[in-house]
Amino acid sequence: MTLRILQIKKSAEFQKIGKKGVKFYSKTILLLSHPTPQNYFQNLSEGKNAIDFCRIGYTVSKVVGNAVTRNRAKRRLREVFRELALIYAKNHFDYVVIARKEIAESDFEKISNDLKFCLKRIHQPQSSKKTLPKHDSTSHDSKA
Repeated sequence: MTLRILQIKKSAEFQKIGKKGVKFYSKTILLLSHPTPQNYFQNLSEGKNAIDFCRIGYTVSKVVGNAVTRNRAKRRLREVFRELALIYAKNHFDYVVIARKEIAESDFEKISNDLKFCLKRIHQPQSSKKTLPKHDSTSHDSKA
């Protein structure tokens, strides 16, 4: 199975994934994930199957460093995601990787481990919240 990696380029799509997506972070990155909207599938109405793909967008702000540092971080993120996508990325999902300040000093292996960590965890079902035992209102002594 070959998974194509498509780019997210529109600001509105980044914002939609940011508002509705699932978030998971590590020391160097913040990963957002959301299912791909139906309008990106190919000819589903004609019965043709959509190709296997996921979409990815990268955000590296000026907090990370100057233009050279930001471009280096983006190149590393693109390469790491390309290596890990076949194993950990889900088909027909959108991902946004936001670089944190610590990415500038991190080596390639640290970035790779952080992205792998986030991709593994982002699709795991959320653990249900533990419910506290209900208090029985009749057992309290009320002084009237």
